[in-house]
Amino acid sequence: MRAMRVGVGALSGMAIWFVSSQAALGQLPDPLPSSTVLELTTFATISTIDRSGAIDLDHCGDGSGRVFVSTNEGKIFVLDADGQQLGIFLDLNEPGVLSDFRDRFRLSTNGLSYIAFHPDYAMPGTAGEGKLYTMSMSETPGSRPPDYSGAALPTRPGDDAATYVVNEWTVDASDPNRIDTSSLREVIRFQFAGRVLDSHCVGQMMFDPYAQPGDEAYGLLHLGLGDMNTGSGNPNLQHVQDRDNPFGKMLRIDPLQNGADAYRVPEGNFHADGGPLLDDDGNTEEILAWGLRNPQNLCFVRGDDGRGRLVVFDIGNEDYEEINVVDNGDNHGWTRYDGPADGNLDTELRLPPGSTLTFPAAMYDHEIPNTPGALPTSQNTAIVGGFPVIDPDDPGFGEQLVYSDLARGAFFHTRVDELLSADAGGTQADVFVMNVSVDGSAPGAFVDILGVSRADPRFGRDEAGRVFVVSRVIDTIWVADLVIDGAEPCYADCDGSGSLDVFDFLCFQNAFDAGDPAADCDGSGGIDLFDFLCFQNAFDDGC
Repeated sequence: MRAMRVGVGALSGMAIWFVSSQAALGQLPDPLPSSTVLELTTFATISTIDRSGAIDLDHCGDGSGRVFVSTNEGKIFVLDADGQQLGIFLDLNEPGVLSDFRDRFRLSTNGLSYIAFHPDYAMPGTAGEGKLYTMSMSETPGSRPPDYSGAALPTRPGDDAATYVVNEWTVDASDPNRIDTSSLREVIRFQFAGRVLDSHCVGQMMFDPYAQPGDEAYGLLHLGLGDMNTGSGNPNLQHVQDRDNPFGKMLRIDPLQNGADAYRVPEGNFHADGGPLLDDDGNTEEILAWGLRNPQNLCFVRGDDGRGRLVVFDIGNEDYEEINVVDNGDNHGWTRYDGPADGNLDTELRLPPGSTLTFPAAMYDHEIPNTPGALPTSQNTAIVGGFPVIDPDDPGFGEQLVYSDLARGAFFHTRVDELLSADAGGTQADVFVMNVSVDGSAPGAFVDILGVSRADPRFGRDEAGRVFVVSRVIDTIWVADLVIDGAEPCYADCDGSGSLDVFDFLCFQNAFDAGDPAADCDGSGGIDLFDFLCFQNAFDDGC
């Protein structure tokens, strides 16, 4: 057993000794070689400038099959299900759009980074209809003071300030491929204070895709903030453990306008006390979990009860890269612990009643092979996620969480059930490393196939459940042979193109005429007129 999960009431001397004894873990066993090759096929190239910094890919859930790709240069491209560009959905550099936008490209969270579509985007008459959320870098000082600033914290790691903003936008009522830029509404603003502008700042934003209307988690936006420190070593970043600030935390908010407030804090958040928004009482109510270093990416997997479980890919320090299953009230230990090992012993853990100290459910260290059997790479290491997937061509693959490494470009997978069991039992799930094939190439290392020293891969998804890989280095998008597990199938998409059109009617007609069981839309066991009506309804509903 390489990690331990303990509640505040269980922090006995034995438990503390066990975790402290892990300080000498050093190199973990190498990830196991995978029998699965990740097959990538070029989907699109979206460069408008050299290394524009493609970082996030998502869909809006409206049945159109479109995908949206954000770039650090400030553009969101919209593409159809076949990879053809339909235009620029949003350009933050257009005059008058976002006056304090800073289009800096050096690292992934500069400029425009992550995007998230409200789950009610395609639901007419709802407050979330047509709503998009963006995370972008602002000039400092920006158009207004930040809601939270690290500049006044006694533990701030530096003097260089960087400001990031979550903005809300609404699609143009007359053009589904354009944002109405006059709809801009600012949700929340953060100011970081680190050694450099790129100090661990913002991470990915995401709604729980498994939450249904009426569920507590429905419509809640999850976002990660880093600890404001770039570099090795374990300085005492006590603010990561303190609840008077959002840094080194996972946050959860309802981003829709709430009366006079720009957003709403869910009552279920661990530190929520019912006070007014931003009440400056030393209690950051937006916090869901804390004790994280640089939670750059996140995803959700389906738990045993069918509800979403939050998974956070936390970029590690000198030794380990972490996959954390995150629950409300979790403390993940940084900087008192670095993974399951001792970190800065002067950091005081904050474990209020009901809180849980939680260690990674899976991790790998920095001495790993680039691919099975290859020599270790000299590149730095930083984990990036990642979705729960299946391989339609390999039933034995099962449900796996797929993820990667930013610098090395290595791709990994871990069984989802093992990950959840490891989180519950205080153990470690196995990590497998995959070879990659690009456009039919021989399987090998991603960086070798691309001919680059650093790959900077990111993952995305479309409404049909297809998994995409985006590279910030060459602004290319690939579609993978893996698909999101649990994605709701669109029955009307008969030809599997990811969009609904006349070819789906022809596909269904052929299946119907041939008596193919695939035409049994209503599941009756027979093929008749009701199947035609079922298909027509599915098509009209855009499912």
